[in-house]
Amino acid sequence: MPLVQCSRCKERKAGLDEPPLPGELGNKLMQQTCDGCWQAWVSQQLMLMNEYRLNPLDDEHNKFLDAEMIKFLALE
Repeated sequence: MPLVQCSRCKERKAGLDEPPLPGELGNKLMQQTCDGCWQAWVSQQLMLMNEYRLNPLDDEHNKFLDAEMIKFLALE
């Protein structure tokens, strides 16, 4: 695992093995997110999906989750 300067926890830690999402957002996650903060987001995402009854196949719901992920992980 490569080391990254995580934008959320502000520490230099092990990053992700591979982009969890395609495209530019996936590249940002690889460069700015440590594995621990990514795992915290996965838990948060599940909570949001349950709380708001989101459907991962709905584009509007995905846009909402992407926006929440960017805030949660403090991506630039």
